Amino acid sequence: MMTEKSVGKSTRRGPVRGRSSAFTLIELSVVIAIIAVLVALLLPAVQMAREAARRTQCKNNLKQLGLAMHNYESVYSGFQPGMRMMAGQPVGALGTGNVSLLPFLEKSNLQNAINPNTPWYLLAPDVVKMKAPEFICPSDAALSPSRYPWIGALNLPVGDAFENSSYGYSIGYSDSICYTAGLGPKPTTPFTGVFGIHSFTKISSITDGTSNTFAIGEAASGFPMCSGVNCGDTSPVIGTSQHGWLVGGFNYEGLYNGGFRYSGMFVSTVDKINKKLATDSLFRVNTAMTDCRPSWAGGPHWVTNFRSFHSGGAQFLFCDGSVRMLSENIDMATYRALSTIQGSEIVSEF
Repeated sequence: MMTEKSVGKSTRRGPVRGRSSAFTLIELSVVIAIIAVLVALLLPAVQMAREAARRTQCKNNLKQLGLAMHNYESVYSGFQPGMRMMAGQPVGALGTGNVSLLPFLEKSNLQNAINPNTPWYLLAPDVVKMKAPEFICPSDAALSPSRYPWIGALNLPVGDAFENSSYGYSIGYSDSICYTAGLGPKPTTPFTGVFGIHSFTKISSITDGTSNTFAIGEAASGFPMCSGVNCGDTSPVIGTSQHGWLVGGFNYEGLYNGGFRYSGMFVSTVDKINKKLATDSLFRVNTAMTDCRPSWAGGPHWVTNFRSFHSGGAQFLFCDGSVRMLSENIDMATYRALSTIQGSEIVSEF
């Protein structure tokens, strides 16, 4: 029953207008602009964090190589040879110094797959493409394995693809690759580094001090490359720097004369760190294999330079096992002094 009080009240409500929840075009534009600014601010930070992680991994790799080198030295009373050749053969390489370190890097699977008496060109293709993370810096730009058409054209059993390496063996300020009588190692001079063909450097022979002499440094695969000592930023680009961890070495005269260009893993301090175009290499084994003069003294050979994709410099393993970053702007006299074992230089801060 309706009362008088209820008659005066309306029982219906009209429609209630509410504010639309959709974004206007202006609001959407503002949101997009804010997101773009945040991305622009965060992306460099993310990239820097990733590069820092890659750089740390590169440093850890060098530390592992240093530990393996010292374990090798403890067993054999000297550091591993930079490269071993077949007896009586100037060009029959049996592998780089990395092969000698495999037992000390707990790489028995790789060690067991390699016949230590088989020259590189007779190895199976699967062997030279085996991955070894300790020899690769994740900052490197080159795809791995790298292919070498000039080697493939020779139809060798080894094939044309080789797993890369990011690290080079220092031969000092003397960039010559040579033999003494009887295919012996090159003589030690004030400009000699830790490694060479058939080298066997004892710690006692590093009279400059193990903390003042580096043995291995970054020699990144993936740099554009030029040909010849002191080739500069405006030189013609003749390829890309690359070398394998198992067969790294240097370029031989016959291949060079045929047009093949290669950086290799023997590295000197003749050229600066991180120059825009990496230097290639050449061992004139056919015409001058006993000429041990460095290129800057009229010698006929040369090797590549140290380099990395890190900003500002490259990392080096010193003979005491420490790893340090050297600036690409380091004083060249200091840099070269750090690469020799018996230079008797007084090294300033670096």
